[in-house]
Amino acid sequence: DCQIGKQEGTELFIVEGDSAGGSAKQGRNRSNQAVLPLRGKILNTYVEDLTVKKNGNGNGSDKRTKALSKMISSNEIVTLINALGLDPKAEEIDLKDLRYGKIIIMTDADVDGSHIRALLLTFFNNKPFNKLIENGHIYLAQPPLFKVTKSNKSVYIKDEKTLEDYIIKVSDKIDKKIKKGSVEYNKFMQDQREKLSIQRFKGLGEMNPEELWETTL
Repeated sequence: DCQIGKQEGTELFIVEGDSAGGSAKQGRNRSNQAVLPLRGKILNTYVEDLTVKKNGNGNGSDKRTKALSKMISSNEIVTLINALGLDPKAEEIDLKDLRYGKIIIMTDADVDGSHIRALLLTFFNNKPFNKLIENGHIYLAQPPLFKVTKSNKSVYIKDEKTLEDYIIKVSDKIDKKIKKGSVEYNKFMQDQREKLSIQRFKGLGEMNPEELWETTL
């Protein structure tokens, strides 16, 4: 947790597991930044709005209630709700009870991280927690996927597409007649990559605390 005990100015970073949590705990500002590591992937909590009668059958609200009960049966989700200072069983939430001003989803910059981010956003999109989105409390952090070093100067790059754009920008001029995705284009990109020092971060746990602070925290 952070040292400040009020909502204003505080931030909760939700991260993947203890590895990412370790770097974040060391790199954060302890006074106002808290870190919550989640283990594994949370439940997919998408709940269809079933309150409208279908085929004359009025059991839609029952299905919704069962789906929400299943959501609250997940330890990770209950841990998250409790960390926010909210009641997991409440049908309505009072934002005055919210423990942090900003709730920041900070997952890895890879495919798994994108999936976990989508699951968390899906959870926050359910009533009553969608109030957190509507009132501007939910944020997404964008940690970089690459660190590129050239001539002792380093830049951080968020994804493959941005890396490709960067390589074209700093490399010898590419022949405009070469089509993207062609054999010649791929060979050119490979040659240029070999001239650079490219570090790929498999996860936030691979970034040292200073790098994580500088780029994301």
